[in-house]
Amino acid sequence: MILLLAALLALYDVEQGSQTYIRNITQRNSTAELLRDVRSHLDLVENRLQRIVIEPVQKDVQKLEQALTQLSLLLNHLKQLLAQDDSRESQAIANQLQADLDRLHRSGMELVGLRTEVERWFPAIRQMREVTYPHSQAALNQLDILLAEVDEELSAEQRLRVVMSVSTLRHFWSAMASELRLFVSNRFGVFASDASVGMRSRFTNVIYYAEEVKAQINTLKALHEEGLLGFLGAESIDEVESRFTGWMRGAYQISVMLEGSGWRRDVVMLQQTIDPLLEQMRQRLRVINSDSENQSAADITRLTNMARQLTLTMGAMALFTIILVLLAYIFLNRTLLKQIARTALALKQEAQGNLRIVPPPAKLSEMRDLVEAFNEMRRQVHMRQKHLDHMAYHDALTRLPNRVLFRDRLEHALQIAVRDGRRIGLMFMDLDRFKQVNDSLGHLVGDELLKVVAERLQRVIRGSDTAARLSGDEFAVLAEGINDRADMIPLADKVVQALEQPVCIDEHELRISVSIGIAIAPEDDHLADDLIRDADTAMYAAKKQRGSAYRYFAQEMISEAAESLQLENELRQAVEAGQFLFHYQPVVSLWSGELYCCEALLRWRHPTKGLLSPAVFLDTLDDTGLIVRVIDSLLDSLVDQQKLLSRLVGRPVALALNLSPRLLNDPPFCRGLLKRLLEGQFQTGSLILELTEDTLTHELAEANELLQQLKNLGARVALDDFGVGQASLNHLRQFPFDLVKIDRDFIRNVISDSNDASLVQAIIHLAHAFDMKVVAEGVETKGQLAFVQNLGCDFIQGYLIGMPLSAEQAQECAAVDQASGGLFEPTEFLVD
Repeated sequence: MILLLAALLALYDVEQGSQTYIRNITQRNSTAELLRDVRSHLDLVENRLQRIVIEPVQKDVQKLEQALTQLSLLLNHLKQLLAQDDSRESQAIANQLQADLDRLHRSGMELVGLRTEVERWFPAIRQMREVTYPHSQAALNQLDILLAEVDEELSAEQRLRVVMSVSTLRHFWSAMASELRLFVSNRFGVFASDASVGMRSRFTNVIYYAEEVKAQINTLKALHEEGLLGFLGAESIDEVESRFTGWMRGAYQISVMLEGSGWRRDVVMLQQTIDPLLEQMRQRLRVINSDSENQSAADITRLTNMARQLTLTMGAMALFTIILVLLAYIFLNRTLLKQIARTALALKQEAQGNLRIVPPPAKLSEMRDLVEAFNEMRRQVHMRQKHLDHMAYHDALTRLPNRVLFRDRLEHALQIAVRDGRRIGLMFMDLDRFKQVNDSLGHLVGDELLKVVAERLQRVIRGSDTAARLSGDEFAVLAEGINDRADMIPLADKVVQALEQPVCIDEHELRISVSIGIAIAPEDDHLADDLIRDADTAMYAAKKQRGSAYRYFAQEMISEAAESLQLENELRQAVEAGQFLFHYQPVVSLWSGELYCCEALLRWRHPTKGLLSPAVFLDTLDDTGLIVRVIDSLLDSLVDQQKLLSRLVGRPVALALNLSPRLLNDPPFCRGLLKRLLEGQFQTGSLILELTEDTLTHELAEANELLQQLKNLGARVALDDFGVGQASLNHLRQFPFDLVKIDRDFIRNVISDSNDASLVQAIIHLAHAFDMKVVAEGVETKGQLAFVQNLGCDFIQGYLIGMPLSAEQAQECAAVDQASGGLFEPTEFLVD
């Protein structure tokens, strides 16, 4: 009875401790999940606030309010959850988080209001309206009074002196006020390519005119001393001088305000109020999370102490039990111990893999229960072993054989083929643009797409074939018992047709294509790894054909792959060594002959091969993603070149930059480009971003929204190589293009080919109908020039005007344009 009572007490203690621990674990898991949601919504709020600073679109304001409302609900839930916890510190932090959210809501709404009210946004404008402008008006009114008080009995010469002095003072005052306005405007980057230089020169002019105003006031004082200004002249002069002093004080206040960091209140508020508040909320969330982890450690400590106490209790009980064991040994040995030994022997044999061993029947009910439990465990172990065997050789997502099982079957098939003199075919497949699906629609949609691909593969292959998922979006099909290479063509066609059918997932209609490489054994190779390598190599050759293509392996593909790898290694070294640069090809106005812009064309200064064109390296550079690092590193030189060309020509000259889908789908690059435009590194309209038609057919994430943001910040967008890609007229309506560039292939034959001539004419009329300017690329003859000019084309680009030039040569070209008023005389090519 003592042992039973002690066991019951220990059991009760263990159950209570376990329930408390389970309850704490459940609560901490809920808290951790809720904390992740709160952090996610904090990031969403921060993103919306940054978008509002760039441009206060009503859609973003509504989404900000929705995110704040959802964040408030999550914090209320967190507060209720923490109220069940004993930690008062976490509860206090939850209350502080709620207060922080209220401050964040007020600050966010205040930022929205600040961003939409110009005078609050730029305090200098309010200072001008409330300080300098009233002083100017009062001073000018006093000058009018001064003129009205001039004694009519003065001689004409004396009256002329007074009128000239007052007029000169009015002139210098107006000039001083105008320069102050230009000084403020230059701070916003309106009139100067370099805002800081423009501001310094303008405020120097303000000081200059202020000195002139002061001198004229002294002149009026001298005239008053001569008795030429009437009875109230001294009072008016004092009033004008007082207003001048107040005006200058306000002007210096504006200067200090614009030189400081607070000239734009929205950015200051975002940096000094909202960002610290967001970081404070994140810090409080980290404290709550840390407190939860500390509680978990405390629970583990309590369980450890409980185990120690139970150990001591069991030790004491063991001393008492020894006596009972000695007295009951014979009985237990006969009725229990031998049965346990036999069952233990069965367990050992089961663990050694002898699955036929069954424990002997027992007399005691407890032993019978133990034997039955053992048999049930044995059955469950066998089922789990089968499941693990299946999982080890099959893909968990698609249920297809994985790489391990596929390679085993391939080796087996190769052995049979070599023995019987037969052939087998291996298809290696890769889904085209699958990464865009994952990036734009999410991994859940991508997983569902892979399941659909697996189902369609299983439907089109034969019963004797094996389809497998090797990794990611790579699949393979093993076809046994084929007679020759041509037997693989019907299967490849079926696979291509099956996978080209539209796929509807979560209201998204997806169209995919597949690149297939085919290798035949034993002609190509007789080892499994080599055959997989051959099919993989052929797949990459098929991928170069741009969608839904298949290629057979050929030995020359290995050398091509080696050359491609060598090129990739050289490109990585070239990126590290900074061997890439821009050459610039001029684009000229057809009607003025002046330089309109220069297209920045990428070049590789190879250490041994010299200057290489993009045709050699651009595809590899884009496929590897190195294009992002190259273009990002050259943006500073692009900014400097644009400013230098504009200064040489004497007017803004734009630079055009080509953007690939890889660049448009790289968030850090896009954020950096937006930041440069927001900071005013490029003047308004001085950056033209060119996109090809094929770029528009990619599934770009939020491409239209990004292009709209770029345009709102002063960039222009051009559709490059129009007519040779896969874009539709809907793209001209959907995307915010400013320019359309006609591909050189159509310009080349406009004189000799009536179809090309009609197509060029249609493109020009179509672009003008959409209010877009047109650039004719590849103009190399005067006949081509006269043709496109007669059709009303706006700009031309080609060897007739200029080849791609280095930065220094482009600067010389700009100097020629400035000196001669244009790079060519357009009137000689006009056709009546």
